[in-house]
Formats: sequence, structure tokens, C-alpha cells
Amino acid sequence: MNKPMTSEELFNRIKGILKEKGKLPDILDYGLAAHNPVPITTYEFDLRSKLAYGGSEGIYLDFWIEYFANKEKQRKSIGTFKMLDESNEAMHIMAKLLADFIIEEYSYVNANLDDFTWEGVDVHAFDEEGKRYGWGYTCATMESALNRKNELLKKYTQVVVRDNATRKETIFDRDNPEKGKSEADKEMEMTNERTGYYIEFNDYIDEADFDYETDGLTLEQAIDTAKKVIIESKLKNCVCAIIDGWVSDDNDAVCGWVMFNSGVDTLPRWREAKWESIYPVDMQEE
Repeated sequence: MNKPMTSEELFNRIKGILKEKGKLPDILDYGLAAHNPVPITTYEFDLRSKLAYGGSEGIYLDFWIEYFANKEKQRKSIGTFKMLDESNEAMHIMAKLLADFIIEEYSYVNANLDDFTWEGVDVHAFDEEGKRYGWGYTCATMESALNRKNELLKKYTQVVVRDNATRKETIFDRDNPEKGKSEADKEMEMTNERTGYYIEFNDYIDEADFDYETDGLTLEQAIDTAKKVIIESKLKNCVCAIIDGWVSDDNDAVCGWVMFNSGVDTLPRWREAKWESIYPVDMQEE
């Protein structure tokens, strides 16, 4: 895969597997993926579900995933099955569908872990026959991954470093230190060129009036800095974009906004872009 699978695609993929295996009940009213899908960038998520009678009719089977993003627990619906029949037999059929969906989702994700690995940097060593060991390390940054690589090269002759977001792999060879050194320098230069997160205010704020770091920030630092400046500005309406300097594609560079509208907010709030680069639409002039 050249990009993360979305929550919608995951639901439809498991639904398709169930259909191929003849495990979708014929009396289903529908099985629909949820709107506004999000990319699934890690396999470390939990599948949750609810099977219950509907408020007015039928039986509903809802699925969602729970995961952590920006150190906060997130919840995203992936899809719903509905059956109009409300009999005891129908409830048993839906319960079997619930079990089948969980089993197939678990099996699919574990058989395709790499398709759900888009965060961090992986480091793996090779054995004497040039085969990659099954174990390895996942580091938060390229710098920490390269440090881990240096430690492994003291024991193993070859180590591979992979940027999970770009899928780029670099192999380092202990017996060819010059090549390894140049490759390491290149990777470190790339790391140093990337500025991390930085902030960009709209025209309401004259950034020259405030003293703060503009780049090289962690996401948390960028958000906290934007909130501080907005509070100090005492403006009633303003927006600050949080830019991801690690992203080379401008369309994905905006990772979210810190916003304040005195008409609805008591303090500046953070809104994640969720892979969308559009300007936030819920900030209107008073």
C-alpha cells in the first residue's frame, strides 16, 4: 500500500471477506461504512462494537475503533449493520455476524501489519545469511532510530532503517564504514533540515509583537505556544495553523489549528486536521 487504509476501507474490506465466505446474513437490511473516514496509521487500535435493538425498529450492530493520537484517546465509527427483523432468531444471527466480523478483522490486521504501520521509524538487524530478524525497534524520530542503528552495528554486520511514513529503507553495513558513514550523514542532514512543527497565525495577529520560538517545536509545544499568543493578543477571533515540517507534501502539511472565537469559546481550542488541508470552516466573524 502507498498510503494508510482508512476506517471506511477497513469496514468494507472485512465486509467483503465475510461476503466471500458466505457469512453475511441474507436478511440484512444494509451494511454501511461510516462517513468521514480517517486514515489508520497504526495497528495499535482496538475494535469495539455494540449490538442492540434500535430505538424505533430493527437490530443494529455498530463497530468503531479506539486509538491514541496526540496523547489523547480517539474514537471513530467504521460502520453499521442493520436488520429489520426483531425476532430472537434475528438477534442470534446478528450475534454470529458480530463474532465473525471480530474474527476476520483480527485475522486480517495481524496478517497485514505493515499496511497498518505508518508512524515512527523501524530498525532491524540482519543475521549472518543476510536475512532480517523478526524482532526490531520502532523509534519516534529518525535521530533516535539512527542512534539505535549505531548500537546494533556493534553486534550485527548489517542494519536497516525504515521511515514508516515514506516507506524509505536505508541499509547500513558495518564492514563498509565509509558507506555507512555517508549514509548516516545524509540521513542526519535530512533530519536536521526538517523543522518539526511550527506555527502560522492568520492576519489578525502581528507576530512581530510577540516573542516566541517559531519552528523546531514538538506538536505539544506548538499548540501551547499558539494558545499563549492568542490569549496575550486579547483578540476576539483568530486562528493559528500548526504546520508539520516533516511533511514534504504541502497538501498534508497542516496538521491542525488552534482557534479562538469569543462568541463560543472561553479559551483557545485545538482542532486536528485529520489529514485535511482545508481551512477550518467553523471560525466565523462575529
